[in-house]
Amino acid sequence: MKSISLALALSCLSSFAQADTHPGSPDETVERIQTGRYSYVKNIPPADQLNPLKVVVRTNIPQSVSSVGQTVEFLLARSGYVLADAAVLSEEAKALLNLPLPAIHRKIGPMTLDKALTTLSGEAFELVVDPVHRKVAFELASNLVARNQ
Repeated sequence: MKSISLALALSCLSSFAQADTHPGSPDETVERIQTGRYSYVKNIPPADQLNPLKVVVRTNIPQSVSSVGQTVEFLLARSGYVLADAAVLSEEAKALLNLPLPAIHRKIGPMTLDKALTTLSGEAFELVVDPVHRKVAFELASNLVARNQ
């Protein structure tokens, strides 16, 4: 009887001692941090901290913001990203950013920041991200570029 209860106790303990693995890398074990007497968290950053454009936004655009460009800057304000300099933007992208903000875009989300920016630009544009300098821009969608040439 003692050997059965000892075996049962050891099997229960071994299930608690198993290491968690990161979904992206099955061979690497992820360190767990104890946050309470009986609670643990994985020591990995959430996706939105790894890529700030993946943060979920849900906001109402203030009435003082009147153009698509101002809305892009408003949404990027706390992300660490900025809109690329006007010198590198195409004429089409500059025209987009100067358009008045459609009323339907006054309420954004919940969606990720990159999807919100793509929604603002519409199907005619693609979001271009420079993760090194943390800048974003828009360029004509590839299907429209081929049609215009």
